[in-house]
Amino acid sequence: MISASSIVVALVASIALASSCGGPERRADRLWRQAQERVQKNDTEGAIVLMQKIIDDYPDTPVAERARDQIVVYRGLANAVSNYPTRRARELMVQVARAVEAYRKSNGKPPAALDVLPGVPLDPWGHPFRYEPQGRGYRLRCDGGDGAPGGVGDAADLLVVDGEFVTAAP
Repeated sequence: MISASSIVVALVASIALASSCGGPERRADRLWRQAQERVQKNDTEGAIVLMQKIIDDYPDTPVAERARDQIVVYRGLANAVSNYPTRRARELMVQVARAVEAYRKSNGKPPAALDVLPGVPLDPWGHPFRYEPQGRGYRLRCDGGDGAPGGVGDAADLLVVDGEFVTAAP
């Protein structure tokens, strides 16, 4: 016969086991906290992975609803961060092209070299822009993240010819 104390011990053990494992909401909440820690450490990609796990593994929890709301924001942020250097290179090229155009308007021709212009920046990867005067026109080129002609993604070239962006740099 099972004694009352054995039943109490078994009941306490099963309650302790259940609370140590936690239910779905508790596990989802633990993942949420880990995702937020990743965000604090600027690991947006890691946070996205954890939020997707919450959504996939615990879809009916309130934490999954928060993750669905926030994952869109973090994916957008991750995308913006990854696209930043190329976007910044385009902005800098516009700045340099404006300075070249102002020089050309004042002098009737573009400068012989960029170093005659004040404050010409480097590209976001620390490389100088390539500049070629061509008669009354010019070419301004950024060789992308790899600093070499050609490439795709962050390594893709950007080209301005006579003040206009050209889609592909030859």
